[in-house]
Amino acid sequence: MNIMRILLLALAAAAAGVAAAAAANPADTPADTPAAYSHVIPVTVSGRQAVVQLPLPRDVYLQARSSDLRDLRLFDAGGAPLPFALVERVREDGVTRSKAPVAVFPVRAPAGASAQDGLQIRTREDGTLVSVRAPAAGDAADVLANLILDLQPPAPARANGTNDAGTASRAIAALDLTPPAFERSYNAQVMLEASDDMQHWTPVTDAALSWLVNSQGARVQKSRIEFAPRAFRYARLSWLEGKPVEFAAISADWVTELQAPAQWESLVLQPAPGRTGGDLVYAAPVAIPVESVGLVFRGNNTVLPTAIGQYRELPPRQAGEASGSDLRTVASATFYRLTQNGQQRESGDVEVPPTHAGQWVLRPQAKVAERPELRLRWRLGTIVFVASGNGPYTLAFGRDGVPPAHLPLAQVAPGFSRGELAALEVARAGTPVRQHAPEAAPGGAASGRAVWLWTLLLCGVAALGFMAWRLVRQLKDAPPGQPPA
Repeated sequence: MNIMRILLLALAAAAAGVAAAAAANPADTPADTPAAYSHVIPVTVSGRQAVVQLPLPRDVYLQARSSDLRDLRLFDAGGAPLPFALVERVREDGVTRSKAPVAVFPVRAPAGASAQDGLQIRTREDGTLVSVRAPAAGDAADVLANLILDLQPPAPARANGTNDAGTASRAIAALDLTPPAFERSYNAQVMLEASDDMQHWTPVTDAALSWLVNSQGARVQKSRIEFAPRAFRYARLSWLEGKPVEFAAISADWVTELQAPAQWESLVLQPAPGRTGGDLVYAAPVAIPVESVGLVFRGNNTVLPTAIGQYRELPPRQAGEASGSDLRTVASATFYRLTQNGQQRESGDVEVPPTHAGQWVLRPQAKVAERPELRLRWRLGTIVFVASGNGPYTLAFGRDGVPPAHLPLAQVAPGFSRGELAALEVARAGTPVRQHAPEAAPGGAASGRAVWLWTLLLCGVAALGFMAWRLVRQLKDAPPGQPPA
């Protein structure tokens, strides 16, 4: 039985050696260096800033192997990894304030008559007011009933001083009223209402107005009406208390929130036959975060209603039956390309929820005259990184089975405001270079050692089994009370 113990100990030692070799050399995985990735892009910076940004080149999305860009790395000239954060494009959404004059239309009516309904309104095609008149107006004894205001928004702002206008939302936050020169003392309570069509009015706020001018011309006044910013085209100012007056001028305080434009990229995919019927499939890079899709027709006068999505595997309904598939639709639309009166008309792209997919499926709802190409559109992301070590740097991507390396933004640019992030130096990306995929070294020392240890382990198991069989036979053949030979 001592022989059995020795064999067991030897077997355990061999197994431990095999496990250690496998842990130290998992399939001879290459080190995490730029050479281990299928594509690299040189990156240069000025060297004057510690934290810089780099808009992700288009090739990253086309060649990365993962939907979350976990195979994206940044190395310095010595091959040391650099800390970086992966974010949407760093941009600053600006807020500006401006004043614009308001067109004022006094509405007069007989004393005691209502001037709220039945107004006679003339406008231009763009909605600009030309005249406003109460139905019963026309007598010299008519009194001022209210003021109708036409608030035209100021000219659109530009993003970061460029010609590329971003998305702007405009709202009115206050009205400044200039008192008439002949009213030296005044007190009133007014109501402000808003409308976009001059038919339906909603209350905005009520306010107290007052001013006082002394004999030396010094003035004390409260003639500003403030409220939560909101968008509307027309306003009506009416009096709850006090004498209605025509103000010398009225101006509006506009608040403009400007969202800087995003940088979009697109990719056109070629069709191939799908699984069923007239389905068409399109192979796509899985790293692309698709936000809109469209069809590209090469011929003219084509109209095609269709559903777009991905195949979804369905379990078999009963044992022994093959599994099926269904279409998970993300967009349904009618795409077209027509020539009418000498003008080309083409359908635009259709928005979809942000989607990563290695394959897209087009299911036509009508007979297909041609197999259209599929256009994918997405917004480019940005990496923010610490420019440590020596440059030039290397952006590497295209590798399977690696963990993510990007960090939270707060761990790369701690304490940076949104404005500071938007003003970061932009690194320069060079020409992408395709590398040969790394291969495991055949017949290497570590690989040979692991094979040898596994062989030893299997031989030990076989020897142990043989010895156990021999011992059992000897125990059966030995006379009672006599140990086996």
